[in-house]
Parts: sequence; C-alpha cells; structure tokens
Amino acid sequence: MGRVAASPVRPRVLAVDAPRASGLRIERSVALIRLAVVGIVALIYFASIGVRRDLDALPIVVLGLAAVYALWSVVILGGRERPSQQLVAATLIADVIFVTLWCRATGGATSEFWSLTLFIVLAAGLRYGFARTVGVAVGLSLVYAGALAVDGRLHASTVVYRAGVIVLTGLAAGLLASQRSTSRTDWRAAETLAAERNVELTQERQEVERLRRVDRARAEFVAVVAHEFRTPLAAILGVLNTLRTHGMSLDHEIREELLEGATNQAGRLARLVDDLLTVSRIEDGALALNLESVEPRRLVADAAQASGTVGIVNVELHRADAVWCDPDAVVRVLTNLLDNARKYSPEGARIVLSVSQDAGAVRFAVRDSGPGIQAADRASVFERFHRLEEGSLKPGAGLGLYISRGLVEAHGGTIAVGEAPGGGAEFSFTIPRRSVTVPEPEKIAAPAVR
Repeated sequence: MGRVAASPVRPRVLAVDAPRASGLRIERSVALIRLAVVGIVALIYFASIGVRRDLDALPIVVLGLAAVYALWSVVILGGRERPSQQLVAATLIADVIFVTLWCRATGGATSEFWSLTLFIVLAAGLRYGFARTVGVAVGLSLVYAGALAVDGRLHASTVVYRAGVIVLTGLAAGLLASQRSTSRTDWRAAETLAAERNVELTQERQEVERLRRVDRARAEFVAVVAHEFRTPLAAILGVLNTLRTHGMSLDHEIREELLEGATNQAGRLARLVDDLLTVSRIEDGALALNLESVEPRRLVADAAQASGTVGIVNVELHRADAVWCDPDAVVRVLTNLLDNARKYSPEGARIVLSVSQDAGAVRFAVRDSGPGIQAADRASVFERFHRLEEGSLKPGAGLGLYISRGLVEAHGGTIAVGEAPGGGAEFSFTIPRRSVTVPEPEKIAAPAVR
C-alpha cells in the first residue's frame, strides 16, 4: 500500500480595476496642478504689488479662497475611491468661477491673468475625450468673449484673438486627449492580453510539471509492478525447474513444501493482477457492487481472517447496525488497512480495529503504532502511483489505499487518515447504513473515481 506526497496548489490570479485607478490618478494630477497654479499666481501677484498695482483686499480674499479650495481638492482626492462625475463637474465649475473672480479682481477685461482659462481647458483635456474637451473650450470662449464685449474696454480683435486661443487650445487638448485615450485603450488591451498569456503560460508550466510527475510516477509504478511480478514468477519458475530436474529424487515432504511455496507465490501474483484490474474498473466506472445487508461483526471477522491478523488485532466492537454494502468489497478495504497497519507497525505492536455507529452510517477505524503520516501528506495519501520514502522500502505495489478509497466511495462513504490517539496513523471510513431487506443481492454499477 502506498503513501503519497501532496500535490501543489495552483496560485490564484488577482485582477486590478484599471479604469478606476486611472481616473483617480488624473484627478489627483489636476488637483496638484491647480495647487501649483494658485501658488504661481500668488507669487506673480505679490511680486507686482507696488510696481504695477496696489495692494487690494478683494484679490487677497479671492486668492485665499482659491488656496483653500486647491488644498481641499488635494486632500479630498487623497483617498482610494475614484471621485464621482458630479464632483468632477463641480470642480470644473469652481475653476471657472475662481478664474472669473480673479480676473475681475485684477483688472477685469485688462487683467493679464486671462490665460488662466487655458488651465480649465487643459484640465478638461485630461479628464474627457475630444468632443467634450472642445465643447468645454467653445463654451468657455463664448462666456469669456461675452464678458469682454459687455466690458467694452478691449478692441474687438483682441476679444476674437483671446477667444480663438481658448478654442485652439481646446482643439489641441482634445486631440491629445483622443490620442491618450486610444493609447490607454491599446495599453489596457495589451496588458490584458499579457495577463491572459501569463496565466496560460503558468497553467501550461503547471501542466507540464504535472505530466512530468505523472511520468515519473508511472515509471516508478511500472518498476514496482515489474518487481512485484518478477519475485513470485522467479519463485514459481525456481520450483518448477527444481521439480523437473530433481523431482524424482526429492522426498515427499520437500516436494510438498516446494509446491506450497509456489502456490503462495501464485496467489500473490493473482492478487496483484486482481489489484490492477480493480484499478482499471474504478477509473472506468465499471466497478460492480453486489449489495446486501451485512452485520459489521461478520465483516470484521472475515477481514481479520483474510489479513492473517487474528490474535494480533484488538477489536473494539461498539453498537452498530447492519450496513448495506458489498461484503467482499468492504472486507477487501479492511484487509488492506489491516495489512497496512501491520506493515508500518513495529513487530508485535498493537493494532486496533474499532467499529462504531454515526448518524446514518457505520464507521470502521484501524489504528497502528507506526510513525504516522505527516499532515501535509494526508490529503493525497490515497492517490495511486506515488509512495512516500518510508513506503518505498516496504513491499507492495502502492495500490491498496487507492483501491480502498475507490471501493468506499463507490458505496457512497468517505475514507480519511489522521493521527491515532496514542501515536501512529488512524485510517477510518464510513459505510451508509440502511435498514432495507431484499430477497437477493442487488447489483449496481459504481461511479468512476478520479
């Protein structure tokens, strides 16, 4: 019976909300640019006091409010959530209001700060696409041109020039925004494709590694099976050659001993062939069960007799009703577990077979006094082919536990391995209990076990 190593766990792939992160980065950039513009405007204004203008209260108030607004926008965008469209639109309107108030406070139509309207257009280009950016620029130019026309202190050509600069800036910002949007879309598509290819490559690498492990396991399995076949065959051939060469001169007792040894080896060979056929039936879903109502006491007695552990195993038989099962299959599972317990326990050590009843099922447990099984290896101990290092030194083809799992699951039960109370390993399985009586055994096809 084989004890196998645990299989690797596939890594999980985490996805990132790229559009939300991009929008948040844009708003943070706009907020930082706004704060920088307010700082530069403040420096220019205070540097020009006494040279081009006198200190006035209104510009100080507007500049102070603008500074508070700029700082607030930086702080409010310091979180991890993308701002809503309503908040973005509100900041755009606030920018228009503050630029208008600032130009009004620093000379109105003749203010040299009229170019601050271009910041609003550029901010729209960072946020929106071509059409909306141009729309913002055209609307802003019309509002600005109307205000200059009402003021009447600038020549018409100057009004048209400034309005035209705003519109041209909007066209340029819109084209850049369109190009940036296309590049961002292509980049996201490339990033998505790269992530998909990376996942596929990881899966392919894992599949290649799995196939390599399977190939190694198959090679080891073939080697073990070949060895298991070779040993009884060699013994049988040796007996036949001895009888053919010296049969007439051997005593009757010696001939009987040789024939008994050959019979035992032939039985061992037959069991190995039967194990291989059972594995094939389990995997193909062709395993047939002859179900009948059986007392657990009978199953335990037959398994102890078949495994040769009578007098070695201590049976703890608690109250347990009859189970609906294939008695040969359940006896085979118990025999495998008892053989496994004797194989891994020290010579003369105690083996315990416990039978108890749970709700709707009967539980069989076999406890040994061996080294036990590490927790990391228990998840896959019932798999075929692989065996732990300690098991590779023991006789057997490594199919007993795999067959046991298949037979138990074919009955609708479960099988598991844990740590025995006094040390060692405890293999336990459950068989559903049904109080149904039928006149003859019922034959069903068990599902495939993968």
